[in-house]
Amino acid sequence: MKASLLGLLTLCGLISSIVAQDAACTTPDRKPGLCVEISRCQNIYSIVSSPNPNPVYDKYIRAIACTVPGEARSVCCRPSEVVAKPTTTTTTTTPVVPVIRVDQEDKLALLPEECGKTTADRISRGNVTKVFDHPWMVLLQYRHKGAVIGGCGGSLINERYVLTAAHCIRTRSSLQLVNARLGEHTRNSAIDCNVYLDPEGNEIERDCADPAEDYAVESFVVHPDFNRPRRFSNDIGLIRLDRTVVMKHHIQPLCLPVTEDLRTKQFKKYLVTGWGATENQTGSDVLLKAVVPQVSNEVCQQRMVENRLNIQLTELQMCAGGQDLVDTCSGDSGGPLGMSSNLKGVDRFVQYGVVSAGVNSCGQKSVPGIYARVVNYMDWILDNIQP
Repeated sequence: MKASLLGLLTLCGLISSIVAQDAACTTPDRKPGLCVEISRCQNIYSIVSSPNPNPVYDKYIRAIACTVPGEARSVCCRPSEVVAKPTTTTTTTTPVVPVIRVDQEDKLALLPEECGKTTADRISRGNVTKVFDHPWMVLLQYRHKGAVIGGCGGSLINERYVLTAAHCIRTRSSLQLVNARLGEHTRNSAIDCNVYLDPEGNEIERDCADPAEDYAVESFVVHPDFNRPRRFSNDIGLIRLDRTVVMKHHIQPLCLPVTEDLRTKQFKKYLVTGWGATENQTGSDVLLKAVVPQVSNEVCQQRMVENRLNIQLTELQMCAGGQDLVDTCSGDSGGPLGMSSNLKGVDRFVQYGVVSAGVNSCGQKSVPGIYARVVNYMDWILDNIQP
């Protein structure tokens, strides 16, 4: 349905009269409008880019189609819904590292000191994870047409809360967030095991985890300034689980950048994990990992402009990936971007980003993934977690 709706816009745009970019037009209800590429019309773009566009909008979209030179999909948009065209001008800036408020010290006690413990190497080879490598990974589950399906990812940050993306919580009406699955590794297996073989291929040892555990969603909070259609800005949210998590070998929280040293660290590469689509756009049953290079916001913004992606980056976001067809994809939304870092003399996995936005082609070369920058949201996180 999504493809047919976008195709309809393309056809209508090609056969309609050519008007100047941002030229005046008249909407079907005879209101003044501007003819702009569809990605700049906030309300319409949110409709056609949704996973399942409603066919009742077909007639209206035919009526508002117009043409912008060089753009295949354009519509007559109400001025109040037009997003400013991104500029190609870039400036070099240094992200401002926020300081956690003094009054948050009591809340810091809600974040565990024992966190981010992993059996994985700092950056190990291959893209398939082992059981126990990333015990903080959470698979969010949704009710859809009577069935419960897996969707976004998330990260366990303490015994009651999961950190994820706002767009994974504020979903379309046909999806209802119901559960958070902890301790998952291989989705189609009831028991996950690491199997060790001898040189001849015979099994010599098997190390198995307890079954994954489902926790119902007690409540959730989305950042109040989340703006999906326009910028994916403030794409961060928290899920409170219905009961206290009992930590086990395969269920453990990761660390957040709570100290000044952690908040100021810069890495050339990060690690991201998820069950999302591969470069063939198929889901993975096994938890995957990818090492992605850090990309400055200035370079990232330029890549967005070059690929006609109407996303305006801010200092609240960070970019990584976009090289060699290795990146995160839609199924990984809400999952953690992080790296091992020294915390009180111990190497621990610290989360620095939440997977926010990406492009339709998994790992499309030159287009980085976009992440909510966790260091900028530490006060918000602490404000919204409770004992």
